[in-house]
Amino acid sequence: AAACIGCGACVAACPNASAALFTGAKISHLGLLPQGQPERNLRVLSMVARVKEELFGSCTNIGECEAVCPKEIKLEVIARMNRDYLRASWTERGDALRNED
Repeated sequence: AAACIGCGACVAACPNASAALFTGAKISHLGLLPQGQPERNLRVLSMVARVKEELFGSCTNIGECEAVCPKEIKLEVIARMNRDYLRASWTERGDALRNED
């Protein structure tokens, strides 16, 4: 995931114009670095929200993005992004509930 050069080939090749491979690669790369841990949850939430705001399509796992990626980034980074997003959503929700008390 750290190999992503931000070329946009994945978005251009996707029939849904999904930026999931690009976003997933960036989230995965930053989330795996020790210095990326403090902001990990907020980063994934804000990056996914931004992709939605920009009206990129949803990933349907067709794999065209993976096929054209010059750095051979795999679809697995999308699954990791989804796991990170769910974890961050639940963590932030739990923190909000604890702060209400």
